Amino acid sequence: MVPAKTNWPLVFALLVAGLFAAAQFGKLTLTLPVLRETYAEGGAFVPVLISIVGMVGILLGAVAGAVVTRIGVARSLTGALVAGGVLSLIEATLPNITVFAGLRALEGLSHLAIVVAAPTLMASISAEKDRPVVMGIWATFFGTSMAITALLLPSLIGIGGLPAVFVAHGVGMLIMAVLLYPLLPVHRIAQRVPVSYLAEHRILYSTPRLIIAGSGFVWYTIQYIALLAVLPIALNLPLWAITAIPLLSIVGTLWGGFLGKRIRPDQLVMIGFALTIAASGLVYVASPAIWPLMILFFVMAIIPAASFAAIPYFNAAPTDRARATGGIAQLGNVGTTLGTPIFVLIFDQAGLAGVCLIIGLFCGVGMICTTVLRSKIK
Repeated sequence: MVPAKTNWPLVFALLVAGLFAAAQFGKLTLTLPVLRETYAEGGAFVPVLISIVGMVGILLGAVAGAVVTRIGVARSLTGALVAGGVLSLIEATLPNITVFAGLRALEGLSHLAIVVAAPTLMASISAEKDRPVVMGIWATFFGTSMAITALLLPSLIGIGGLPAVFVAHGVGMLIMAVLLYPLLPVHRIAQRVPVSYLAEHRILYSTPRLIIAGSGFVWYTIQYIALLAVLPIALNLPLWAITAIPLLSIVGTLWGGFLGKRIRPDQLVMIGFALTIAASGLVYVASPAIWPLMILFFVMAIIPAASFAAIPYFNAAPTDRARATGGIAQLGNVGTTLGTPIFVLIFDQAGLAGVCLIIGLFCGVGMICTTVLRSKIK
């Protein structure tokens, strides 16, 4: 049943849960130098500790929706927050690097459950007219979390080093679990759906309305983190510009959410890709000017807002929404994992021109995927 009014306090509480989930990446990504010193014996394996959470998403994203549905969306969310909090507190003891890697794998399960359950619940507590905006708000969770984490980390590390970072993160997740539980819907959305690894992949990737959101989102994620790594070097950006880019992306995503109230999500994804292609051309033509880069990251941020809005737009049942969210999580992790090495290689071989060309190519593929899948949805 679609609610007449959006439960805005719960929407923002669920967003905070998402911020803590994203911090499962950020707390290591943004402390990598300290992590290298702490685990000096780990050598080249230390950066892999960051990627383990994403690897779990790639392996299990497609089945996460079915598992969350079977356990219950609300129960899965609070359980994942508790598990994530406990794991972070254990990490604060700075165990052997092998044990730490195992903890990160378990954190990957916690992360996946949160990023599937939270937006599924947000869609279910939103009025029809507000749903695109709500999904746009959710789509900012990663960038917002990175910005907040970067702001807080220096103070936490100054207080107690890496253990203080992990303790703060763990305690925060446990507090959110306690605060959220009484706010969540009384009907703990749960269905006894069968869970089969192969069957879930077959269902997800053979059902256009389930995969259409992820099919556009993957071509965004393959670019976003990679461009944050490559373009500051390519254009020799000042620190203020590097700081402003993620903030502009957050504003662009929120703008995309409001546009979604008037434009269908599949059409909005197409607009986002088309504007990104145009902006990438500006980046090349006007190089080394910074303003085209700001436009690029602003218009590119429409894509995640539209992608998340596509989940409830094309899928009415909570089970289907959870499945589609699992698909977007899986494909998003694929894009994030592959993007940086691809763009670094292109930049090394072909410079800024190659980077702008590959942006256009990936956006074009995203537009084709969205068009083809939309034509198959009845």
